[in-house]
Amino acid sequence: MNQIESVLSAWKCGTIAFQPFFVTREKKVLPLSIRISEGNGMLQITADYPGGARDDFYITLASKELVCRRLFDCGKEKTAVCELGVEFAGITFGGKPADDYFYHLENPRIYEKMAIPVDYDRTGSNAKDSGFDEQAGNRWADPGVICERIGRSPYQPFPAILLSNFHTESGLVHGTLSQRIFFHNYLVSHEENTIRLSLFSGFKGIDALECDPGKILADEWYLGTTEHAGDLERIFERYTAVLRRCLPPMYGATAINRDNMVWGSWNDGIFRDISEEMILREARFLKKNFPTVRWIQVDDGYAVRVPPAHGLGMPYEGEDGVDQQKFPEGLRTFTDKVRKAGLRPAVWIGGFCPKHTPIYQEHPEWFLDYDYRVKSSAPLDVSLPEARAYMEHALDVFFRDYAFEGMKHDFWSYAFEDSRDQLKNKTASAYEWRDWWLGEIRKRIPADAYLQTGCDIVMANPFLGEFFTNYRYGIDIGSGNWDYVKTNFLWGAACFATHTGDLFVPNSDSVGLFPGLNDTEAMFCLNYCLVTHSMVEIAGKLSEADPESARFRCLKKAVCNPNNGQDVFFGDYDYRDCGKMIPRILYFRTPHFSTLENNPLLPLRTVGLFNTEDAAQTIRFAPETLGLPAGDYLLTDVWKNTTVPLIGEAAFEVEAHGSRLLALSSAATGRILDANMRINLCSEHEIEFDYPGEAELFFTEAPSKLSFRGKDLPFRAENGKGNVRVTFHVPEKGPVTLQ
Repeated sequence: MNQIESVLSAWKCGTIAFQPFFVTREKKVLPLSIRISEGNGMLQITADYPGGARDDFYITLASKELVCRRLFDCGKEKTAVCELGVEFAGITFGGKPADDYFYHLENPRIYEKMAIPVDYDRTGSNAKDSGFDEQAGNRWADPGVICERIGRSPYQPFPAILLSNFHTESGLVHGTLSQRIFFHNYLVSHEENTIRLSLFSGFKGIDALECDPGKILADEWYLGTTEHAGDLERIFERYTAVLRRCLPPMYGATAINRDNMVWGSWNDGIFRDISEEMILREARFLKKNFPTVRWIQVDDGYAVRVPPAHGLGMPYEGEDGVDQQKFPEGLRTFTDKVRKAGLRPAVWIGGFCPKHTPIYQEHPEWFLDYDYRVKSSAPLDVSLPEARAYMEHALDVFFRDYAFEGMKHDFWSYAFEDSRDQLKNKTASAYEWRDWWLGEIRKRIPADAYLQTGCDIVMANPFLGEFFTNYRYGIDIGSGNWDYVKTNFLWGAACFATHTGDLFVPNSDSVGLFPGLNDTEAMFCLNYCLVTHSMVEIAGKLSEADPESARFRCLKKAVCNPNNGQDVFFGDYDYRDCGKMIPRILYFRTPHFSTLENNPLLPLRTVGLFNTEDAAQTIRFAPETLGLPAGDYLLTDVWKNTTVPLIGEAAFEVEAHGSRLLALSSAATGRILDANMRINLCSEHEIEFDYPGEAELFFTEAPSKLSFRGKDLPFRAENGKGNVRVTFHVPEKGPVTLQ
């Protein structure tokens, strides 16, 4: 046994063998010889191949994990490299081989499963393949996406895989540390009752990278163990800790989408029925009534010649490409009017160009053949200089001529994330072109502008946060299709469990009045978006709604403090149980109306209970379920405004498709049980509000006096069930003093 195999075997995951290789269009190439040297916590493995090609693996060793930087020298001749590879053989976790499984964030996206047995047939009838929805996104697996390779899909998953056994907490994790050139995908199989993991470093968009003599390709990855394989929230924690040290500066980690929201013109039944007049009316209303909304985004429908979705190709037509009936003074005048309303203008841009538009009709050679998924539209071939020149021109029109400041980029990833051979030029991988394209966008928008990724729907890949600020991980849920709501919940659970929302903000479908859902299901969606801190978008003709209606009042309260990307945790959840893949208890460690954690005067936890089933369920939890010590607490129903003691265990019957949102406070020290406005600071005698408005707070005891900057504030106090409702007007951002 050589040094690397000795290191791997010390992890007690079997006697693991290490075999490097690379693949050309003609064959798989194995090394002629392998040399290993060791020193100062570092292994260097050098593999020499026929033709002068060479591999150098620089492996940094730590306790139960390693980090590898692989430098592949293509040799003395021009070479077409299809992929690099390493095989890890002999992996075992001591249980029955039939109970060995893998977990990858691609699993729920394609197969509607979390943990998948190693021997599961991922290419057979077990996989759904239900077609491509050009409006809502993708439902499970698209045509041509199902593949034996794990991590090969275009869905931009969190780039790591777990191998384990259903009857152990031990596991082996591989994860990506760079996506400049390569993406990692895998094969898993059994061999003599042990697992073989084949790791492939491949290229998006091309079948092979055409390399000049002496070209060196750099790849970086992580391999390590976990003792928490059964805990979805802790599977990748060691890998993520290393990943955080390797990531470049991240726009997704900034405050751009954290404490504010974007009003978009698509959802809540508006779709393409837009106009400058309508959008500006909503902008003025939002500025006055929804202080956490800072952006107005015009979605699809501003261009002529739609449907299907049209955006990137529109500037090719000049001003004739803009729908003058909707925007009679043009888009530059429109964006200036949005700014005058006190908000910032943003634009939806779809990356597809419909085939009936002038740009495709006059330059079909600029486009990829993407008919295997979409017949009516096509993406531009970014490997062509002519296509790139036009794409840069289009960005100049949107961001310099029209002066939009932010962007929702939809239907954009097909030229960059597809693993099929589709780019005409093979001198760069699609990930290299991805960096180019997103960098060109960033050059043209302000540093504090948001850049949102839409379809293909992203599954928490943090590398995209270098350019994007938030990612849509699910399909549209406001149409009334309950199956879509359940699907979003499953996909979201996988994304939130990575605990990387601080790096890249997750974005659920927009909240609004949900006209396509009944009251129960609309509240489910609102509670879900709130408790997962994924409320980036808001939608609907809110200016036309009844401000005293239950839906409007709940929506306004729900968006008082988005705090997008805040950690959400699961209570009593086993992702390995195929019958219970969707968590029923989600919670976070602050009030819903404040970012203050562990403030004894405020709620210590906010808890969401969710029933996705077609019959009522009783959901139980104790303080320990929420990471709190046993003791006496108060539970406040956020929407019913009632407070009851929690001693021991709580039990709530939740109706079919229903939910509850609860605030849990200390019975001994809790003072403010609930609120409808963002609170920045709170002490015994002072509450600092983030903006003006009509405050509604629920106290354990009514204050005797309120004042603002030395002046008395009139207020009204009403006794409720277990609490006191106090209402008053906050004149501006600042502290309210109370006695």
